[in-house]
Formats: sequence, structure tokens, C-alpha cells
Amino acid sequence: MKNRFPSIVFTLPLLIILCSMAQQSMAQRISERIPLKPGPEDMVLDTLHGDPGLIISCCGRREADKPFGEIVRYELLSGEQFVMKRLNEPVGILFRPHGIYLDGDLLYVISHEREPDYHPVLVYRVDGKQLNFVELIHTRLQHSPNALVCGTNGEIYLVNDSGKRGSLWEKALKLKRASVVKLVKNSEGHWEAETVADNMGYPAGVNRIGNRLYVGDAVLHKLHVYEIRENGLVAAGEISKLKGNDNIRIYKGQLLTPGHVKPLKFIGHAKNPHKKSPVEVFLVDPESGDFTILYATDGSTISGGSSAIIYDKHLYICQVFEPYILKVDMEP
Repeated sequence: MKNRFPSIVFTLPLLIILCSMAQQSMAQRISERIPLKPGPEDMVLDTLHGDPGLIISCCGRREADKPFGEIVRYELLSGEQFVMKRLNEPVGILFRPHGIYLDGDLLYVISHEREPDYHPVLVYRVDGKQLNFVELIHTRLQHSPNALVCGTNGEIYLVNDSGKRGSLWEKALKLKRASVVKLVKNSEGHWEAETVADNMGYPAGVNRIGNRLYVGDAVLHKLHVYEIRENGLVAAGEISKLKGNDNIRIYKGQLLTPGHVKPLKFIGHAKNPHKKSPVEVFLVDPESGDFTILYATDGSTISGGSSAIIYDKHLYICQVFEPYILKVDMEP
């Protein structure tokens, strides 16, 4: 027993040094800022329509950038980028895109058209460089939608990130008033909604692998896991210790999500672009719950990282506010 204490004394500092070196190594990976439109908050990988590209939801959230709101495509092979032209929309749409999801040819876009009470899902068909409007979905339960995913039968699972839109008290006190809503089109062609999960802190991301639904919780620092059944969702555990996780993307059967790991610094960055907000990007094994930190930064390379995608040995990270995305070389 006498020999164990000295080993612990020397081992703990060594572990701290090794962890620090590992984070420095991740932050020192070769990275490149790709200039883009303001507020590239969410993105999806598109390999079905021409050359592979990122479809990116851009919305000006700082006063100087408002009222900008567009969908931008970034071609991964050529580096070309362009605003995707939206066609055949109903008159009067105020396009304020947030969370997006690509299901085959259909792009689903959450749009915060009118605060605090009107947040439709707009559906477009991807056609080359254009987006052809298909339909607008709005139900009474879409009061603070943040992210969405499609099910296998055309249904939509949408997360409301709070009980009351924009409530700072809910975040500060970690009140669990957020929810998951299921949207289904009935036999008459009308969309109906029901709450299928609740008691969440701040779900900012959602995705699906087979019949398993994964819902991020940025306030409670975990992923809620559900089994999708015909009559609703059944809780199937949770994956913990994922600080401030945001949008969820799938990479080779694993979950890829960035985290706002210092919430107070993220709030500071939201108010002042010159203040840094640290970001970590997690790759999570959905079976074991184990995760790896693929990239970490104190905010020097990117702050407010909100979505991540891996393509051809590169990690792409988008963010909530500033007009660029980050390309990181993942080669050792």
C-alpha cells in the first residue's frame, strides 16, 4: 500500500500533461478557413446530385448580417460555392433557415419566419443548383424547432429546444421543458403533430440510425436514445458526458457532433464576435457510448461550432455566427 501513493502523485500530473498535449495536437492539425455567407449554422453532405458537396444553411444572426438567409452549396472537389436559387415559393415567405435535413432529393428546412410563433418546415426538391419548392409544413406544436430528421415512412421527428421560445431561464436553471415532436401526413394530405418525448434540457440536434433515434441535449450534456416504434418512442438509454453537443450527423455508423464545451463563453461569443468560444468535435460509438474527441480548439480557429461532416480525410465544421466554415486535415 505504501508504494501506491507516490505512483498516483506522479501519474496524475503525467496524465494532465498527456491530455494537454493531445488537445494541442488536435488544435495544431492543418486547418483552412473557407469564407462563406453569414451564420452557416447547419449543413448536410450531398453525394447524389452531381459532384459531392455541402449544402449549408446560412442565416445572419448578428445585427450587421440581418436579414440575410440563404442555402449555399459548397462543391468539395472544385471549391466552387454558390447560393442555391429557390423556385416556386409561395408569395411572402421570409426565409430564415436553421436546421436542415436531406432525404434523397428532398431538403427539409426549419425556417424561423416570424418570432416568436411561426416556424414552418419548408420542403424543397434538389435540382442541380436549384431548389424547387414542394410544400410548407406548420403545426401548432412547432413552437421552437431547432433540428429535424425523417423517419422510414415519411414522418418527421423535430426537436423543440425549449418550452418557451428564447427562454434564458430554462437554460440557466436547466429546466427540462423541451421535447420531440412527430409530424405525420394523414390520409387527407394534412400534417398532424404529437409530442413523443419530453423532459429534455436543450435538444439542439437529432438524427437516426435504423430504428434508433438520437437526440442531443446541450444543457444536460448527453444524447437521449429512443427506439422508434409504430406507436411512438421508447426510451433506450442515454450517452453522457458530451458537453454542449449540437447538430448530429452520421459517419460510418457513428455519431458526429460538435460541442460548445464552455457555455458561458459561447454566450459571450454570441454577444461579441471577438470573444472566443471553445469547440470540441465528438465521434460517438452508438453501441458502447464511448467517444473520441476528433478536434479541439480554444476558439482560435473556429468559435460556436455547430455541425460537422467528414469527407475524404477532411473534417468540415460550420458555426452559428461568423461567415466561414473550417476545413481540418484528419491525416495523422
